[in-house]
Amino acid sequence: MIVADIDVDLTALETAQLRVADALAAFRSADRVGDDLADLTGEPRLAGRVRDFAGNWDHNRGKLEEQLEAVGDWLEAIRETLTELDEDMG
Repeated sequence: MIVADIDVDLTALETAQLRVADALAAFRSADRVGDDLADLTGEPRLAGRVRDFAGNWDHNRGKLEEQLEAVGDWLEAIRETLTELDEDMG
């Protein structure tokens, strides 16, 4: 039977988690600005386009936040599992 060691860079996993958390925080802190910008255009048709764009952006930003949360959760689960395995087998 062949036994092989597996080296996993837990620091890289932690760094990835931090980057995902930072990106998630940036998206969560982005406020809705569409109405403010739309009012500044002074043109009703353009204001409508700005509101449409902002509404789509808010919707897509929300979907991206959900995906970033999932990636963060997966990274945490992987790191925890590998840490536990290392402790059990070490």
